[in-house]
Amino acid sequence: MNTPPYIEENFGILTDDDLYLDAILIKPANLTDETLRVLRVWVPKFPLTKTSVITCARQEVKSYGPDGRIAHLVFDLRGTGDSDGILGRHNFKLDLGAIAAWAEERFGKINFGFLGTPTIRDGRVNIWPLRSGAVLETYYYPAMGTQDLLPPTVVYLSTYGHFGQSDEKICRQLAKEGYAVYGLDPLRYLLHASAQERLTPQALWDDLRVFIQMLPGNPMVIGQPMSAGLAILWGAGIDKVQGVIAIGRAQAGLQPSHIFLNDNPYTFMLSRQVNRVSPRPLTLVRQIGQPLGGDEEEMMALFKSSEEPHRFEAVDDVNESFLLEMLAWTRAGSLSAR
Repeated sequence: MNTPPYIEENFGILTDDDLYLDAILIKPANLTDETLRVLRVWVPKFPLTKTSVITCARQEVKSYGPDGRIAHLVFDLRGTGDSDGILGRHNFKLDLGAIAAWAEERFGKINFGFLGTPTIRDGRVNIWPLRSGAVLETYYYPAMGTQDLLPPTVVYLSTYGHFGQSDEKICRQLAKEGYAVYGLDPLRYLLHASAQERLTPQALWDDLRVFIQMLPGNPMVIGQPMSAGLAILWGAGIDKVQGVIAIGRAQAGLQPSHIFLNDNPYTFMLSRQVNRVSPRPLTLVRQIGQPLGGDEEEMMALFKSSEEPHRFEAVDDVNESFLLEMLAWTRAGSLSAR
């Protein structure tokens, strides 16, 4: 009899203010508590429930096989789903503290981390249906301080697995400067999209076409490290993308074999795709001193494979001011390319 790739445990976790959080631990079938090495906790964005991330957890654990050493946890925030609590009381720090305390009590000192944060400021959470089994979770920051009926649109891709406070800060600042910003953690989208079968470039392009139909305008795409490859690929395949700003490691983000149908190494090779971004602007950014900031030799090779209008930047900090400068250049170039 075949061993199932994973098993699930359903239980409640008690918070310091005596609320039960409904939780599911998803772990490789042969994993014991003593052999667990890593626990990753998927945090739903309020007001979403664990159903928005349970597919992600299952996909990741399934990829390790029954002898893996990494488990994933999903849970409902207080007052949502099957957890206790009153809707409107959002002391989610107690929820996260309870999860961390439970993990240490059960497993001891292990590699532990949260994937995402429970709330966002000045933004709105949306779930976009793309196709059967595939959804896109986005964080919308409406444009402010502009008289434009159709403000320029930005799709902002965080580093895989975490849309954190620094990402939120960038999105808020871009929105204050008149951009309609749609942030997302691409890993959540990619795991949902690959639940039925591994992804091809065409599947990624088809999903983006559907997403763009829901946006107020054709977007410029910013890809942080690891997400930069998806940003380039989207720009290469969809001419409605007005330009791409790709930061740090790019090719590595298209390598997970449980997500991408990359048995043929050329299928997702960015050096064969990047020239198709032209005549829309492309900016490649190496972040100096950042572990995922990109290898200079690899990035220069990618730059040489691209075409005008393009630029290569090496900076210490990819902050809001720098991105606003790159967006202004991208926007000017996209207008002249029409």
